[in-house]
Amino acid sequence: MRTLEPCDPAYPAALRTLPTPRPITLSGALPAGVPVAIVGTRRPTSEARAFAFELAGRVATAGGVVVSGGAVGVDAAAHEGALAAGGATICVVATGSAHVFPPEHRGLYDRIAASPGAMVWPFPTDAVARRPQFLRRNGVLVGLSHAVAVVQAGRGSGALNAAWWARKLGRPLWVVPQAPWSMGGFEGSLQELERGARPLTSTAHFLRSLELLPGATLPLPLGPLPRAVRAGGAAPVTAQEDLAPEHAGLLAHVDARPRHLEELAQAARTSIADATTALLTLTLQNVVEEGPLGFFSRAGK
Repeated sequence: MRTLEPCDPAYPAALRTLPTPRPITLSGALPAGVPVAIVGTRRPTSEARAFAFELAGRVATAGGVVVSGGAVGVDAAAHEGALAAGGATICVVATGSAHVFPPEHRGLYDRIAASPGAMVWPFPTDAVARRPQFLRRNGVLVGLSHAVAVVQAGRGSGALNAAWWARKLGRPLWVVPQAPWSMGGFEGSLQELERGARPLTSTAHFLRSLELLPGATLPLPLGPLPRAVRAGGAAPVTAQEDLAPEHAGLLAHVDARPRHLEELAQAARTSIADATTALLTLTLQNVVEEGPLGFFSRAGK
């Protein structure tokens, strides 16, 4: 762990453009790669949480670095998605390094610090969590990033402050639109879209805009590497014996016709949560693909 002053040659150049550059403490070196902020509400819908996880995994496996704030909800899903894909993630925390906030994320922070990513504390060691620090933290988070993706933001969501920083610092701002069937929780997202944010409707388009090519690196699964990947092949994994039993059971109900998550869960006689986990794993393995949002079909069919 080391502290960098703004005058230090190793201090991130992007942070010197902030109105008031501050010292930062790092758990290690900032990872190389295109940094992409993925943020959102602490109370996302299950679909928004799943999308944040998948988007982060796609960014990480394409060679990008996922940047987020370590909060519960979308932030945690983004960090977990990058870690599950074997990629790098940067967590910018709203406290000093002597404190863990939220307390339940101690394990997550330890895993990030031990990974190719980094923990970043832009406050003095003993600083505790206070609202003004979350707002300043967002400036550092956005400052480190080349683009910002808001997965879901309700009315008054802290992610709207990250969007404000994106506009102030001239970072491309992408926002996931509200699903037509959603009952609420996207008021802030709609507000940002009305202000001119780019609608994030295609992960591939988003990655290409950052010159991160979808599939440029081999997607990594959440579990043991399938045989086709261990052998160095880049083709999608399709053999049933390469899959965990619970994933193979769900895959049996996925075909060329896009089917909704709930329909697949019902057909496989499993819970929505278990089906979501299985489908995210299969998507990262290039076995299935999502489109439109919440609907899944066999990849390449």
